[in-house]
Amino acid sequence: MKKLLMIFFATTSIFGLTMFINDRDVSTNITSGLAFGIFMTVILGAMNYLLVKRVGGKAESSVRQEKEIELQLPYQDAFELCKNSLSSINGTKITHEDVEKGIIQAKTGVNIQTWGDKLEFHIQKVDEEVSKVWVQSRPIVPTTLIDYGKNLNNIKLISNYLEENR
Repeated sequence: MKKLLMIFFATTSIFGLTMFINDRDVSTNITSGLAFGIFMTVILGAMNYLLVKRVGGKAESSVRQEKEIELQLPYQDAFELCKNSLSSINGTKITHEDVEKGIIQAKTGVNIQTWGDKLEFHIQKVDEEVSKVWVQSRPIVPTTLIDYGKNLNNIKLISNYLEENR
C-alpha cells in the first residue's frame, strides 16, 4: 500500500506541475494531476502485482531481496560456484571480487524491467566442508519503488543454481 501511495503522489505531483507550467489554470491542473496519478497507480500497481506473483513473491515485497544459503562445499569451491551462478542471469558482469574477504559484486544491464541491478555475495567458511553464502539483489537506482519482481527473480535464479550445482 505504501508503494502505491508513493507512486500516486509522485505521478500526481509531477504531472500536475508539468501541466501548471504549460497552463496556469490551477483547478484543471489539479484535476488532471489527480486523474493521471490514479491512472498510473492502477496500471503500475497491477503490473507489479501480477509480475511479482508470477515469480512467486508477495505483492508488498521489497525491491531489495536477499537470501542466506548453506553449501556443503569447501570455501574455494563455494566462491567459484557463486561466480558461476551469475551466468544464470542474462547480462551480468562481475565488477569486484575478493577471494580473501569472500566478496563478489556484480551488476546487470538495463532492460525493460529495470535500469540495472546490483548483486552482492558474501561467502564465509563455516568449516572445511561447509560454506555459508549471503546473496543480495537490489536496483542500481536507489529510489526505485517497484521492480516487477526482477530482484526476487534474480535471487531465485541464483539460489536454484547454487542448490542444483553444489
